[in-house]
Amino acid sequence: MIFMLCCGILKAQKYKLLSGKIDHPELAVAGIHVINADRGLAEITDIDGYFEISVTIGEKLIFSGVQYEKRALEISPEIFALDQITVYLQAFINELDEVVVKPHDLSGSLTSDLSNVKPRLNFDDVGIPGYKGVRKEKIISGKSLILSTLLLPISGGINIEAVYKHLSGYYKKLKKRRMLDAQFDAVFSIIKFYGLYFFEENYKLEQEEIYDFVLGCSENSKLLDYYKKDMHEQVVKCFENYLSNQYNEK
Repeated sequence: MIFMLCCGILKAQKYKLLSGKIDHPELAVAGIHVINADRGLAEITDIDGYFEISVTIGEKLIFSGVQYEKRALEISPEIFALDQITVYLQAFINELDEVVVKPHDLSGSLTSDLSNVKPRLNFDDVGIPGYKGVRKEKIISGKSLILSTLLLPISGGINIEAVYKHLSGYYKKLKKRRMLDAQFDAVFSIIKFYGLYFFEENYKLEQEEIYDFVLGCSENSKLLDYYKKDMHEQVVKCFENYLSNQYNEK
């Protein structure tokens, strides 16, 4: 058990979430696949080309997109030490021979034709402020409802829908669902950081067991606090203690 703990600590310390950005002067950089070929991890770039993936020295990242030539990047000690990397991709040119495309004003070059497509306008293009985040339903507190009742002549009336949602338990269920969503995001972030291979190799877990294992550990220890503070040695100890306790209960 001591040997496993030491090995687990060393392995946890050598992994990191590498941030990066795909760059190209003309083509879109969203939706590019970033694959850790050694551990089977996969991410997709956002609309601005940014990605984040767990790596360690010696592993190989594969960058693949419909409009780009596939590129491989080995994680050297110098790359591993960087906070963020920029990856430049080459456009994939697919030219067709003896194809008549003039009626549609096409050249046969995918890069050239895509560059002539007019993008759809949004509020940023016309200088209008807009909300970019995910809108969540506002939960009206019981105190606000009581206050609105006391100030009925001033407020203009009671929010009947909010009263119903309080009485029916809707808001209570909504709070619980949001709490569970936050818990899922935290557990998923830990699994994403260490990678499936880490749990399979060190704790002999099947892939379908890993989420429940990390969730149970987070509910019975300070795992999430240690992880947020980058105290990875303590995180691994939480894994080891939880695994040991499971075997003792069995």
